[in-house]
Amino acid sequence: MRLTSVILLIIFFRLPDLMAQTMPVKGFCIGAPAHDQVANFVHFIDTVLAPRGVNTLILRIDYNYAYHSHPELQDEDPLTRQDVITMKVMARKHGIDIIPQINLLGHQSWQSNLGKLLEVYPQFDETPHVQIPEEGEYEWPNDDGLYCKSYCPLHPMVHDIVFDLVDEICEVFGASAFHAGMDEVFYLGDDQCPRCSGRDKAELFAGEVTKIRNHLSQKGRKLWIWGDRLIDGKTTGIGM
Repeated sequence: MRLTSVILLIIFFRLPDLMAQTMPVKGFCIGAPAHDQVANFVHFIDTVLAPRGVNTLILRIDYNYAYHSHPELQDEDPLTRQDVITMKVMARKHGIDIIPQINLLGHQSWQSNLGKLLEVYPQFDETPHVQIPEEGEYEWPNDDGLYCKSYCPLHPMVHDIVFDLVDEICEVFGASAFHAGMDEVFYLGDDQCPRCSGRDKAELFAGEVTKIRNHLSQKGRKLWIWGDRLIDGKTTGIGM
């Protein structure tokens, strides 16, 4: 057998090991199931994700959990602690790490729907002067130039609330990492915000990332975020 053939055979049989070393995260991201769909979701983990070698599951929770720290922020018929335990047991059976996500900073609204945080605590709104119509569809683009709302990162009370949720959801999942979203943050340092007006938007974003990261690190957890706000749009020509 030629040397090149031997090398190719070695590479073929060692390919899974090599891929595991070069791509240690084989991830999947999806919205958390409804309370009555947990059994189906557990089956999905067992029969779809696990056979494909997925080892990281980003689960978009937001307010779809029965928070004890702030029950006023939970959605209707949310996931229970037992629901989370059921999903967690199946994930651990297959060596899958679950990373819970709550959208922080941006994505506090979507089209015609105001997110739970700003619905309950409107004082956290970075752009309270922009009102989402109560009736009809409110889609992008619109006359307000609003894609989705943000909370004000300099409001003195916002982190007391959101960090309670972060700590609780990480604790119930036994998570070593947390995903804060932080994508598509277009409304930051608004000219009408009494705290943020005139401040450098990049510094505001970096300050919020740092604040969340430092909070998580106190309990040995890592921060994950989406990366679009780290791309220089003017240099690359990629979007806003």
